[in-house]
Amino acid sequence: MMNGSEENSSSVLAELTALAGSLQGSDLNEDVRLKALAVTRSLLSALQSPFERIMQDVVMNPPTLMAIRMGVQLEIFTQISQNPEGIALQDIAEKTGSSPILVGQILRLLCAAGYVKQHDAQTFKPSPLTVVMAGSMAEATTRACFDIGNLCTTKAPEFFRKNNNQLPSSVKDTPFQLGLNTELRYFEWLGENPDLARDFQQWMTLKQNATPSWLDWFDIQNHLVEDFSTKTSDVLFVDVGGGEGQYIQGFKGKFADIPGRLVLQDLPQVISVIESAPTGVELASHDFFTAQPIKGARAYFMHWILHDWPDEQCRAILRHIVDAMEPGYSKLIIHETIIPDTNCDLPSACMSVMMMIQVAGFERSEKQWRELLESVGLSKVVFHQPPISGEGIIEAMR
Repeated sequence: MMNGSEENSSSVLAELTALAGSLQGSDLNEDVRLKALAVTRSLLSALQSPFERIMQDVVMNPPTLMAIRMGVQLEIFTQISQNPEGIALQDIAEKTGSSPILVGQILRLLCAAGYVKQHDAQTFKPSPLTVVMAGSMAEATTRACFDIGNLCTTKAPEFFRKNNNQLPSSVKDTPFQLGLNTELRYFEWLGENPDLARDFQQWMTLKQNATPSWLDWFDIQNHLVEDFSTKTSDVLFVDVGGGEGQYIQGFKGKFADIPGRLVLQDLPQVISVIESAPTGVELASHDFFTAQPIKGARAYFMHWILHDWPDEQCRAILRHIVDAMEPGYSKLIIHETIIPDTNCDLPSACMSVMMMIQVAGFERSEKQWRELLESVGLSKVVFHQPPISGEGIIEAMR
């Protein structure tokens, strides 16, 4: 016969098991899903002992990350996803000429982490994670983050020990240079390593696709379109450093009938590889460390630009835009993370640290954004946060 404590424990376990089963395949709206996810993390924290948490973060996470990277290298995810009824370990090993013992070691860890399902001692089937990891974007993201970012995090303690635990002094003196054994800046190094540069671009595309689009929640009609004047300029929207144009293409798709030119700017090596310009969008080679050639546009848009740079370089970038803005009319629209002063979420905190150790940049708080923008003569700084989660919009005028 169970005592009261045992009965209560059994009841809690049964309730959690039933709840987990009920959530499989459930169609929660995004707001509820994110709130439920936060509650679930709190539940895990309550159940996990401090020792278990430390073992997870310090002991288990590094080999798990390595196993995921090896899963890409050994084509484990691709092979298993192509064989939903199961594939033998030996067949996986033979496909890449790999040691079966090595493959078995990696598979054991991937199964434990949920990236693969084990059917029997020698046969493996896809889990939902397997199918995603077999995609080109997930593979590229894994290579870019492990082959670059992981080396930076590994060398960061050594770097900071040598510089007396100070912030990186320049974009050419960060844990990135130590980890990759180079004197080049991050993006210069990518220019000389085209395979990882392509992986990096796919990672950025994946991250953009996973991030709530500002087009879905920011009131563009009232903030930008309504007061657009062809008398001041015929340019409505300039995407500064806009890569391959995902955001400006989305803007064009949402506001297809509005007048005004749309211009996508980036470095020549980025613009030159765009096979076809998004319909109705002009391509223009431009280095944002030089004078902005388009004067008096209604909006100058920047996404994931300023977090790549320390304040000094950010001011140089911003001054060129400010010089081109029409006072009282042109708007600077920055789409980036606005770090909260307390209770920062884990992804934003991680990204801020990665920016620091790779490019001497960081994610900024509302106070830091305001100080930066006002230092170059921008005023009427307004912050807009999405209704659920994600990156915000910082709006400023000259």
